[in-house]
Amino acid sequence: MTDRNTEKASKAEQNLPSERNEALPAEKPAGIVQATKDFFGNALSTVKGKDLSTLVEDFSSEMTLVAEGLSEDQAKLHELCQSVAAQQTIDREELDQAIGQVSDTMASANERIGVLETAVQKLQKTLEQIEKKTEEKKKHKLDTLSGLIRQLTILVGVAGGAWIIVTILNLFGR
Repeated sequence: MTDRNTEKASKAEQNLPSERNEALPAEKPAGIVQATKDFFGNALSTVKGKDLSTLVEDFSSEMTLVAEGLSEDQAKLHELCQSVAAQQTIDREELDQAIGQVSDTMASANERIGVLETAVQKLQKTLEQIEKKTEEKKKHKLDTLSGLIRQLTILVGVAGGAWIIVTILNLFGR
């Protein structure tokens, strides 16, 4: 039987390339069904040497193995997804805490800046007052100095006049 199957398979292989080279006419749906049946018939004729139930069992065992592998992979991915979600929650909480701390620090810094600005304004006012007082003192000193010079000039003039008068009196009074 296997020789007969081998012959049929080789004949089918010889027919397939020639069919491929020929232009395919537009087939009706019934032609598609017939082509599908022929394809499966040729495929089954190569496998008919084996027991169909053995093939089904082999296929089932292989598919079970694949399904078990996929199930394990899915379980691992599920665990990984849960782990990533937990880490994301932790990271979010840490980020919220950090943002809260930065916000508190900025509020504190803004308060300090306000206090410092007020102190700077007070210092500027005080400095302006001191500058005004210093200018007033300079003017007062200049006024005092000018007055002193004026008074000294008058005093020197009086002393010089008195000396001249005394000298004249001494000159004529002798």
